[in-house]
Amino acid sequence: MKVLIALLFSICMYSQKYTVVQINAHWNETNKVKLPKEINGAKVLYAYLEDQVESLKKEIKVVPTILVYKDNTPIAQFEAGIDLKLHIKEQDILEVINNEVL
Repeated sequence: MKVLIALLFSICMYSQKYTVVQINAHWNETNKVKLPKEINGAKVLYAYLEDQVESLKKEIKVVPTILVYKDNTPIAQFEAGIDLKLHIKEQDILEVINNEVL
């Protein structure tokens, strides 16, 4: 029983939760990056810059922007270019998550 409890504790202790958040603006909706609802277990969320708190609005310089979080800490950020398009694929995000897991 002690071994089982220790095993469960170590699994919970070292499990990491990833979240992918795409922030865009209503006026730039046509340049939204199409992503699945989940990437390798990481939830994918969408948000509009106009709906965010002022402190976050000041941090986002260009839309769309994709942020990858690990346990509520940002670990990667992808930003659109001058064309207001984000040239990124699901595989790019998956590489960030996989590199963090190792």
